Amino acid sequence: PMIIDGVNGVLRALVTWYAQMFDVVHPFAGLAVLSAVIGLAMLWVVGKTSNQRAIGRTKKLMQAHLLEMRLYRDEPTILMRAQGLLILSNLRYIGHMLKPVLFLALPMVVLYGHFDAVYGRRPLGIGEPALVAVRTDLPSEQLALQGSDEIAVDSLPVASTSPPRVTWRIRAIQGGAGELRLETPEGLVAKDAVSGSGPAYLSNKRTRSAWQRLLLNPGEAGIATQSVSSVEIAYPSRDIGIGGWETHWAIWFLAISIATAFVCKRHFGVVL
Repeated sequence: PMIIDGVNGVLRALVTWYAQMFDVVHPFAGLAVLSAVIGLAMLWVVGKTSNQRAIGRTKKLMQAHLLEMRLYRDEPTILMRAQGLLILSNLRYIGHMLKPVLFLALPMVVLYGHFDAVYGRRPLGIGEPALVAVRTDLPSEQLALQGSDEIAVDSLPVASTSPPRVTWRIRAIQGGAGELRLETPEGLVAKDAVSGSGPAYLSNKRTRSAWQRLLLNPGEAGIATQSVSSVEIAYPSRDIGIGGWETHWAIWFLAISIATAFVCKRHFGVVL
C-alpha cells in the first residue's frame, strides 16, 4: 500500500503540473496534446512488443481473402472457403495483437484514474451543494464532519444500512482547496475538497482499499482507520470538447490517440 501511495503521489503531481500548464487555454487543448503524445507512445510499444512480420503477413492474407470473396461471389464453395479463411486470419491477427495490448493495459488502467480526476469532474461552484458519503459500520452518533473555510457542512448526518454509510450535505462558500475532517472514535480522517474554478486535480474518493487506490481512486493516501472504508464527495461530472461537440473525456482521448497512431504508423514503420 505504501508503494501504491508513493507512485500515485508522483503521478498526481505530474498530472496536476500538466493541467496547470494549460490553465490559460481551453482544457480540451491539454487533453488533445496528451492524447496525441500517448498515441505515439502506444504506437512505439506496439512496434517493440509485437511480431511485425507476422502481423504484416496476416493482414495481406486478410486482404487476399476479401478479394477472393469479391471475385468468386458466384461460386458458393470457394466463397465459403474464403470466408472461413478470413475468419481464421482475423483470429490470428487478434492473437498477434494480444501481447502489446497486455503491455499497454496496466499503465493505461493506472493512468485512467488520474486523468479522470482532471478531465472527468469539476470543482464545486460557489454556493453549490454536494453530498459526502462515509462507508462505515459506526452509528452516526459516533461521527462528526467538520468543514473548512472553503466548504461548509450544512446538514445533520443521515445513516443508511444498504450499504452501511453516513451522509452529509456540504456547500461551497468560497473558492479554493480545503480539507474536510471526519471525527471518529479511532481518530480523524481528512478528505481533500476543492471549490471554485480553474483546473484542479479532484480526488472524489479516499479509500482504505489498495486496489481501489491503484485503479480507480488514486488521488489520496489510504485510510488508516479500520472503522471507515471510504469518504466520497459527489463532485459534478463534466463533458469536454470544442465548438459544442462535448462528451466524456475518454471518448476524445481514444479518438485522438488512435487517430494519431494510424496517421504516424508509416513514419514509425509500425504495422497495425
